[in-house]
Order: sequence, then C-alpha cells, then structure tokens
Amino acid sequence: MGKSFFKKIIVAINGRQSSLHAAMYAVMMAKTYNISLKFVYVVDTATIKYLAMNSLIMSDSKYTLEEKLRADGQNYLNYAVMLASKKGVSVQTELRSGGVYTEILKAADEFDADLIVLGGNTSTDKSVSKNNVLSHHQNEVLSSSKCPVMIVQKPDIEKLFNIF
Repeated sequence: MGKSFFKKIIVAINGRQSSLHAAMYAVMMAKTYNISLKFVYVVDTATIKYLAMNSLIMSDSKYTLEEKLRADGQNYLNYAVMLASKKGVSVQTELRSGGVYTEILKAADEFDADLIVLGGNTSTDKSVSKNNVLSHHQNEVLSSSKCPVMIVQKPDIEKLFNIF
C-alpha cells in the first residue's frame, strides 16, 4: 500500500447520482490509504430564504420545505454511510444549513480536510455541453477552497466499487 498525500477527505453529498459516485470513490480512497472520511449534506436555506423573500414560496411553506430537505439530506447521508460500512470504512457525517458552497468550505476548514471531493457531471446526454460541466456551487468551491478539490466523473464507478 502506497502513501497518500491526504489524511482527511470531505465529500459533499447532494442527492444526485454523481455525488454518490464521489462518495464511492472517496470510500475506496479511504480504505486503500487509511484516510479519515466525512460526508456533508447542506440544506440550502439561503435559496429558501430568497424564494420566501420574493414571494416565490409562501413563508409557512418555507419551514415545510426546509424540514423535507433536512430529512432528505439525512437519508442521503445514511445511504453514504451504508456504502462506506459495506467496505469496512468508518465515516463521520454532518447535516448543515446555509449557503451550499459556503457551508462546504466551512466544513472542510473545520474538519481540517486535505481534499474536497465533489461529484461531476456524468450525463450521457450528448446535447449537454462539455465546456461547462460544473454547477455554480462546484465552481465556487473549486475557486475558493484552501485545499485541493477533486471532481469525480466516473459513470462506471458502481461496477468498480462492487468488486473493490
């Protein structure tokens, strides 16, 4: 087993398949190199507040939406933990609220992460432009992070993960 540059990895989970692929990749890295791993899900309360302020959602719906997103986030984190436990990897999880990229960066700083892992665009749709495959949040994390950021774009990762 080789040495790793990384001791602590944080993975942003958002419920998309690509973020779960990133989690699988990070689990394999953690197992191979004995790296501490943390999964983070951010409830985007900044967008919810914006929608409520501009009357795009009713203010009482704001709390229902936030509760639903919080429950979804916990489910996604639980799924990622299950993936890690299948490979014998212990992980930490955190459910945060706020602006997505701000909270990912804060979580990375607080965890003292050496690497942030994000899921990339794994779309097989040929009409999707390959020039801009990152979301606004991913671009902000990439441009503002104090540590390296890895974008995982490996659509066949599930096969590799199953035989790992």
